[in-house]
Amino acid sequence: MEIGINTKGWTSVDSDGASLCAVSLKTDVRTGDRPQVLAAAEETRQESEAEGAALRALMGRVDRSLPVLMTLPRTQYKLRVMPEPAVPQREMLSSLRWSLGMESDAVPEDFNIAWMRIPTEEQLPSRPKQLYAVTTPTTWLTSQLASWRQAGVKPKVVDIRETALRNIAGALERPGEALALVSADADGIGMVFTHQGSLYLDRYIDQPMAALGAADAANRVRVYERIAVQLLRSIDVIGRNLPFMPISRVVVATAPEAPGLHEFLATQLAIPVEALDLNQVFDLTRVPALAQSLALQARCLVPLGAALRSAKVAA
Repeated sequence: MEIGINTKGWTSVDSDGASLCAVSLKTDVRTGDRPQVLAAAEETRQESEAEGAALRALMGRVDRSLPVLMTLPRTQYKLRVMPEPAVPQREMLSSLRWSLGMESDAVPEDFNIAWMRIPTEEQLPSRPKQLYAVTTPTTWLTSQLASWRQAGVKPKVVDIRETALRNIAGALERPGEALALVSADADGIGMVFTHQGSLYLDRYIDQPMAALGAADAANRVRVYERIAVQLLRSIDVIGRNLPFMPISRVVVATAPEAPGLHEFLATQLAIPVEALDLNQVFDLTRVPALAQSLALQARCLVPLGAALRSAKVAA
């Protein structure tokens, strides 16, 4: 269910984890201006059955005039790289559904499927085409949308976390640059690798991060070393397989779950490692609470990125 790209902005809602977070973003701005954050709010939910009440309270604190975008919890979808079927675009979904059905015992109709190309044909014309396929259980998605509608919220678009982070990485890219964006949440560390605004590689390390801030230094270093190794391996994979886009910079999003991660990675990599400054991408002046709170910025990172879907942003 799509909406035209001429929308003036989005209210983006993320329900992953123990809280719900929403931002309202004005993307219809003058050329050269940053998209303007109109509102940002977070609501804690104590139990799953209380989501409707938390959602209603949350939506009372953001801009209800903008179309709503819902980002999926990471546990409710799978993102995989697949060969691109050699079929017309109108037949792509049915072809992917058939291919995915051959890979598992699940009935293909049990899943919603979306896809996006990994653009390599211009730089590597002889390379087999690939794409990202996203699958979401139909029963869960139908139930979730019905629950939100019952709470008075009708999402126009459903998105995933990797494309939200891709949007932020793409906005940070300098001309011709390939970039890695590293971010943390309570359950692990995500990495996206982009070039010209497109997602070419993603990685996620399942690692409970909530208690890491209180962990002793030795345990924290062991976790950070694992992150650094995965990041270095991914950069090497891109260098060998996608030579037109060597990663030249890593940006690390600040998160309470990963204190000192930016500084640690800066000691491990030979390329620049920078801390993410959301002011480079967004105009935060309308929401001082967001501008002043790194914790709220970390929680709002995914909905902010998702809301950039219709924006034209240059770093």
